[in-house]
Order: sequence, then structure tokens, then C-alpha cells
Amino acid sequence: MRVSCIAFTERGYALAERTARALSDCAQTGEDDPGWGVSVSRGFGEGKVDLRAWTALAWEASDALLFVGAAGIAVRAIAPHVASKASDPAVVAIDEAGRFAVPLLSGHLGGANELAQTVARAAGAIPVITTATDVRGVWAVDTWARCAGLAVSNPEAIKRVSARLLSGGRVALYSDMPISGQPPEGVDIASDRARADIVVSPFAGANAGASVRAAETTGEVMPAGETGKPAGVRAQAPAPEPLRLVVPCIVAGIGCRRGACAEAIEEAFLLACGQAGISPSAVREAATIDVKAHEEGLLAFCRARNISLATYSAEELSQVEGSVSPSDFVRATVGVDNVCERAALADGGKLIFPKLAHGGVTVAFSKVTIELSFKER
Repeated sequence: MRVSCIAFTERGYALAERTARALSDCAQTGEDDPGWGVSVSRGFGEGKVDLRAWTALAWEASDALLFVGAAGIAVRAIAPHVASKASDPAVVAIDEAGRFAVPLLSGHLGGANELAQTVARAAGAIPVITTATDVRGVWAVDTWARCAGLAVSNPEAIKRVSARLLSGGRVALYSDMPISGQPPEGVDIASDRARADIVVSPFAGANAGASVRAAETTGEVMPAGETGKPAGVRAQAPAPEPLRLVVPCIVAGIGCRRGACAEAIEEAFLLACGQAGISPSAVREAATIDVKAHEEGLLAFCRARNISLATYSAEELSQVEGSVSPSDFVRATVGVDNVCERAALADGGKLIFPKLAHGGVTVAFSKVTIELSFKER
């Protein structure tokens, strides 16, 4: 986690440095955990940074902002930048005496509550947690989503789910992926996506991905189509939209002509996502043939999407099992009959969307199985 810290007095700065050292010494919890990266700035005296400029820069570059000083200073500094709980960084304030650590913003999705607890342990402070679910010991779906690595498509629906649980009600959760562990109190596992209050899936929208999911069952791969209702049937009032949590389980196989720009790849990618009914945030990795490993457009696309790029040799791709769309031209060019579909399948997933060609770019999608868990880390 990248934490930007600012202190406003000598005493606060000394506390900030001690806290930063303690956070940086925290052991990594796993191979995907980059640990802590903490920078400390002075908001006072010699070397003082401008608070407005510091906040703007830290807001864009950091996962969390830590203010060592009055909470009011932090509130005024971040006010112009607050946009959405889905994107705002965590914000925590700790007094210069190190007595209280208070999460001010993004307690759940941004991880401010956990950061406040970690900072409190490092500084010997008391964490002051005020979110209702934490105070009352009720399952926080947004905290679970963050810990499970799930993106939230419609964060406005979090409030409805939490409100029902806080009132003693129950919610139904549907998942395209297996979930181990005992469901939290008030959570029922649903077998019908259409009746769920929470949908855990790589597919966007209530019915998106229906034909793709059907293809997984029948083995016949085809793009998602549109459905209609018989004429004369009166439409019912729509049910509240479920909270949609996106599973990063899709591998995008990508082929492109030499020199293809990032914009062309992005355009083809989004077109494929739309036809497949896949949420773009469900894509965990791009894959292609090794001769494309240094294509700047493809690398720029991956950087913009914050996804890794896996590359395979022609020999490795030729050994991938599964039905693909062969091309003599592609075979003559790179030594294998298909790049995008074979690359999508190379990680062991199942092809759910076949080759789409657009503007000199080809895209195909496979889905891998990810086991989720209700158990806390």
C-alpha cells in the first residue's frame, strides 16, 4: 500500500517518521502483497510543502493519505477531491500525541478502517472506527469485496445491502465462482442470479453474459445476444438493481498488427467486452504471442488497464488444447494458426468468447475459476 503522510509540527513529524518505519517493517502477507511504501512530508517550518498541492498529488499517486494533526485540517484539504467511495483513497488522521487514529474517508473499500488500526498499533494509539457495520459487528460487503479482490460496479447499491443487514434483514448472494467458508450472518446463498441482492460475476448487468454462460454449459461458443419479451406482455416494475461485484477471472487473448496503437487495442477490447457482456474490470490479464511482447501499443494498453501481459511462444500456443479459428495468414506470419484464442486458453481457462477482429486487432476471452472465501484474512 502506498501511503503519503504529512505532519504539521515537529512532534507530529517525529511520530510520522516512527509510524512510517513501523509500517515499512510490516511483513508481506503474500506474493501479491507489495508491502508498505510510506513517504513523509513536512507541513511546517523549513522544507514545508504547500498543503493544497501536496494533497492533490498524493490523492492521485497514493492508496492512502495519513494526516498527523487536527482532523479538521485533513477534512478541509481533501474536500475538493472527494468523488466516490469506489475510487477515493483511504484517509486517516492521527493526532500529534499519537493517542487516536481516525479513518475519515473510504473506511471499507479504500481500507481506511484497517489502515487506522494498523497505524494505531504502530503508534500505540486507539483506532476510532465509526462505520455502522463495524460498530455493530455486521458483515460489511464492501470490506469483503476489497479483501477478495472484487471490483464494485455500482457502489451506490452498497448502502441498500448494508441497511438491510443493519435492520436485521437478510440478503441473497449469487456467485459465478465457488465460495468457501460459512456465509456471514444474514447472508443466504442464491442459486438464481435474477433474485439475488448481491451478484458476484465477471459479467456486467443483470442478464449480461447469459448466452456466454449458456455456451459454457452447451460447449457452443457464441457472442451474447439480446433477448425480448412477447408483444402485449405488460412490463413489471423493475426490482432494485443488485450490488454487482466483479470477479477478475477473465483472460483477454489479444493479437495485433505491428505498430497497433493503444487506442486501437482499447477500442477492439471494449467492443469485445460489450458483445460478450463482460465487465472490463473482470479482465485480470492480457495474453499474446512472444513476438508481440515489445509492442508499445499493447504494453501501453496493459499499463492503462493495470493488467499484466503474458506471452507465449508459437510452439507453446500450438500445443494449447481447444477449438480455435485457424488462419493460414496468421500461421504464415507468426508460426501458429491463431494467436488471440490460443493465448486466451494458454492459462487453462475455458474459451467463452471467440475471436473478434476489429481495426487490425483480434480479441478473445477465456474464463478461469477463482475460489473465493468468506473467511477473513
